[in-house]
Amino acid sequence: MATAERIRSEVLRARVMDADEAVERFVPERGSIAFSCMAGSSIAKEVPEALARSADAGRRYELTLLTGGSTTAPFEACAARLGIRRRFPYLSPGARKGVNEGSVEFFDCRIGEYPDLVRRGTFTGGGPVDVAVVEATAIDERGHLVPGLSVDAMAAFVDASRRVIVEVNERKPDLTGLHDFYRIRPGVPIPIRGVRDRVGEPYLSVPASKIAAIVRTDRDDEPSGAYSGTAPTDFRIAGVLATFLEAELAADAWGGRFALQLGAGPLAAALMDALPFQGADVWTEGIPARWATVLGERVRGISTTSMYQLPGDVGVLDELVGRLDDVLDHVVLRPYEVTNSLEVIARLNVATVQQAIEADVFGGVNTSHVGTNAHNGVGGSQDFTRAARLVVVAMPSTAAGDRFSRIVPMVSSADIPRQDVDVLVTEQGVADLRGLSVRERAEAVIEGCAHPRFQDGLWAYYRKAREAGGHLPFSPEAALRFAALQGGG
Repeated sequence: MATAERIRSEVLRARVMDADEAVERFVPERGSIAFSCMAGSSIAKEVPEALARSADAGRRYELTLLTGGSTTAPFEACAARLGIRRRFPYLSPGARKGVNEGSVEFFDCRIGEYPDLVRRGTFTGGGPVDVAVVEATAIDERGHLVPGLSVDAMAAFVDASRRVIVEVNERKPDLTGLHDFYRIRPGVPIPIRGVRDRVGEPYLSVPASKIAAIVRTDRDDEPSGAYSGTAPTDFRIAGVLATFLEAELAADAWGGRFALQLGAGPLAAALMDALPFQGADVWTEGIPARWATVLGERVRGISTTSMYQLPGDVGVLDELVGRLDDVLDHVVLRPYEVTNSLEVIARLNVATVQQAIEADVFGGVNTSHVGTNAHNGVGGSQDFTRAARLVVVAMPSTAAGDRFSRIVPMVSSADIPRQDVDVLVTEQGVADLRGLSVRERAEAVIEGCAHPRFQDGLWAYYRKAREAGGHLPFSPEAALRFAALQGGG
């Protein structure tokens, strides 16, 4: 690896060391540590493994862990050996066990608000983060960081930390020109009027005195640990959704001006092939890296905080590198406080597609829990559903091989209220809920979106609930009877 080409600051080249030395010198046994990443993209590779080795050698950690978002399986395997006591704001599969058993304290929050909470010390007892670990593809002559394919809460982590460890990843190209770091000022509008507008700096400024160590790596990103690969049901949902969006967004009320937000995970990947638009703009917080293959004619511009890999995305990074000029022309990576700004989402006329774990018959949505167990976190869903012009929730109608209905009498965690949901989509069809009363919404959801296997049970529940009267019909006894239908072979 050519150190001088990637670390162009002579002062900072003197701080290059291996990950084991960086951990021994700069990571406390008790304190807080932040890792920049989103959907596993651009998460540090060397430092987590060095931390795990030091724990195996007898160092006893008790740490508060902040991450930019979901992580990867290798990262969580390392984190499991670190005595994590508290973590925020999102879970990956490897982190769920400790949280749900009660050995790790956890709270999710809206991603758009997360950077401000980090800077204010909300998760660290009012004090700074002890050490932030971030990835860069280069460090310029003035010591500015050129990040990788995720900037998430990176700026907030750097601002809030006592010291910073930078992993310079030479597997990725120098991505100078991809990023736009804008500093939010209270009471001052963010001057963005188009998806590709650049209003900040193309690098992250970090005081040289804060950079404690630089660790070199040349390793690929792992696929996100939070998402599965694309399944046949995802493509069926994408087809239903594309048909709806084509008709909806062609209406005069939109005036041909809108930006799409496609949530995250496998459905976002399936939509890449299904979307009927030419020259679409995408304003989102994370998007599969394979979207780089449709830049230009089909997708005019993408603003995101992260480009990540899904399981099965073999060779995606190489393809992205091969089209780097297109990527730099059409894609802008921004921090959460901009991508998830309610002000900008509203101004850009965003139509958002959110994914969910389950929805109740009235359109209320759970995005974070399976029963009483934390599954991930609300992420940016509440940012977009509060500010977008059109809110679509898309999900499979069933789970676990059609053994469980995702349309239920009552959700276990009311993350998106029914008042914020305009349209519900499953592979079964569409329920357009705009302008409907509570009872009309229930009828539209059961008829349009529920799986045929569970429709009779949902109708029986709804009829029993209506017998109890009230504006919002609900029957605990009937809900329990419906739950008893779940899980059959």
